[in-house]
Amino acid sequence: MARFEGIGLACGKFPSVDVGQNIFGGENTIRQQMRTEAALARAQAAVGVIPQAACDEIVRKCDVALIDESAYFAQLEKTGHPLVCLIRVYSSICEPPYGEYIHYGTTTQDITDTSTMVQLKQAYEVVQDKARRFRDLAAAKARQYRDLVMMGRTNDQQALPITLGFKIASWVDEMDRCLERLEQGKDRIFVGQFFGAVGTLASLEEHGLEIQRRMMEELGLGIASMHWFASRDRLAELVGTLSILTASLGRVGNEIYNEQRSEVNELAEGFRPGKVGSSTMPHKRNPFVPARLATYGRQIRSCMAEILSAMEATNERDVRTLGMESEVLARAFCITDAALDTALDLVEHMEVHQDAIQRNLDLLDGLVFAETVMMHLSGAYGRLEAHEMVYEVAQRAISEHRSFRELLLEDAKIAAILSKDALDKLMDPARYTGLASYFVDQVAGRRGGGLSNEF
Repeated sequence: MARFEGIGLACGKFPSVDVGQNIFGGENTIRQQMRTEAALARAQAAVGVIPQAACDEIVRKCDVALIDESAYFAQLEKTGHPLVCLIRVYSSICEPPYGEYIHYGTTTQDITDTSTMVQLKQAYEVVQDKARRFRDLAAAKARQYRDLVMMGRTNDQQALPITLGFKIASWVDEMDRCLERLEQGKDRIFVGQFFGAVGTLASLEEHGLEIQRRMMEELGLGIASMHWFASRDRLAELVGTLSILTASLGRVGNEIYNEQRSEVNELAEGFRPGKVGSSTMPHKRNPFVPARLATYGRQIRSCMAEILSAMEATNERDVRTLGMESEVLARAFCITDAALDTALDLVEHMEVHQDAIQRNLDLLDGLVFAETVMMHLSGAYGRLEAHEMVYEVAQRAISEHRSFRELLLEDAKIAAILSKDALDKLMDPARYTGLASYFVDQVAGRRGGGLSNEF
């Protein structure tokens, strides 16, 4: 069992080891609280507020392994305070009287906000790394399938040919924007909190700002222009960025979930012998992995609503709203981490069924080429008349269950412009994918790497 079970940011039941267990677990929570107290002591000693000997002892004993778990929980039960219990145990392992200088001139919210920011930054770096890996994996898949022609769909109906690489490139493009948001928000979000009881630094007078600077520099956090005890917009931005990222991954899951339908069957989650789709129907390969990814994209929406509610603080501090944050922040990060792990596994092992892709290209017997036929006829008859001509033939083909190609050739006005050979060329899917491959090159790079700027 992990040490300090139940302490720290709650992480729910989402399968997030890197973030949920390793970063938000009780042991790392206490570790970062101790680091924050030690950084404060070091800064205070540097400006002469506390003795250097006290600082040295506090720093020397800054090791979560030295904290007796039973003593910690005994103090927690006695005090009912989530930080005082640690301060007392931390102080007790220091040589007297140096433990008395722990938490000198500060307030609980300074320490908990700052140490939480350190943890959030650690989790953020994990998410950034996995998001970059997913982006690179998806880009490689886009390059691999750059020219594989498939049917594009709008409103779940067959529309015009695209390429599979083009479809995947849209995932890459969206992930690029998610990565931009992650990078652009870091300096704004990850600042520490050291302002004293109500944010005025009154207890440390002229030394306060220098202590703050030294403390945050050591912890790798930015310096806020003033206290943010009641201003929680940074955390709302953080959850918003995570929510967009996870929803973008959810779109990938939803896409593959729909593509795995028996009637479509163009993409599917990877299969291995022994993997079971149904307890009662042995033939089924249910899309559980893409479903899970799509579910994460939906679950994270609640985090956004809750973190916005936590912004409604009163006066200089409000425990009613602060009490909402830890669970929401951890849940948002754990959902995002789990979604990234799922997305990496899903796309790496994604099956591409080229026989089904070809079958579906031919499914409507040429109807999807109505636009290209219309555009070709427009030179002779004008666009509006060409549209009416092709519209009537297309609707007849649907109503009479006949071949669109055959009906086009039976129409005298159309046949006067389009020979059978010319129509065959127009109805070649590979000839009507527009700039699909160009867009893949622009977003995902050419095969072998490097972005293309050529038209």
